[in-house]
Amino acid sequence: MKKVIGITGSIGSGKSYAIDIFKKICKDKRINAIFLDVDDIRRNILDIEKINREQLNKKIYNNKEAMQEYKKFINPKIKKHLIEQINKSNGVIFIEWALLLEDELYDIVDSIIMVYCKKEIQIKRLESGDLGKESVIKRMKMQLTNEQKIDKIKQLKKEFFVIDTSDNPRENEYEELLKKEGLYE
Repeated sequence: MKKVIGITGSIGSGKSYAIDIFKKICKDKRINAIFLDVDDIRRNILDIEKINREQLNKKIYNNKEAMQEYKKFINPKIKKHLIEQINKSNGVIFIEWALLLEDELYDIVDSIIMVYCKKEIQIKRLESGDLGKESVIKRMKMQLTNEQKIDKIKQLKKEFFVIDTSDNPRENEYEELLKKEGLYE
C-alpha cells in the first residue's frame, strides 16, 4: 500500500521527535516506510548548486521578496526530488516538511499530520540552539500560526491529524494515530 503522509508544524514544534517515534513504530510493526526530510533535501540541493546557506539565510530571512524568489527556485527542485522518491516506493512515505502548507506543495501528500506545541515551549526548545531567540521569533513570524495551519488543512479537505507535543505524548498516542491512518490494526 502506497501512502504519502506529510508531517508539518512550525519550527521547534517537535516534528523530528514525532518522526523518530514513527520510525520506531514502523520498525516494530514491520511497516514498509521511508522517511524524507525536506530540510535535508533542500541542503543537498543548495550544496549541489554551490550556494552558501549562511549567506542565503541572512538574505531570505530579512527580505520577503528574496524569500519569494528563493522559493520559486528551490520548491520545484524539492517537489521533483520528492515525486521521484514517491514513485520509487511501494510503501508508506513520511515527508517531514515544516513549510508544507506555506509552500503550497501539499498536492503530493495523501494526508497530513500537524505537529504543534505551546508557543512558549517552542521558543524555549529553540532559543538554546544556534539561532538565538530573536532569529527563532523572526522565523516563527514567517510561518503560519498553528490555528492558520489547521484552518488551511481543513480547507484542503484532506485527511489530517493533530499531535500536541507540549507534554511529550506517549508512544501509544502515536500508534493510535498510525492506526487511524490505516497503516495497521
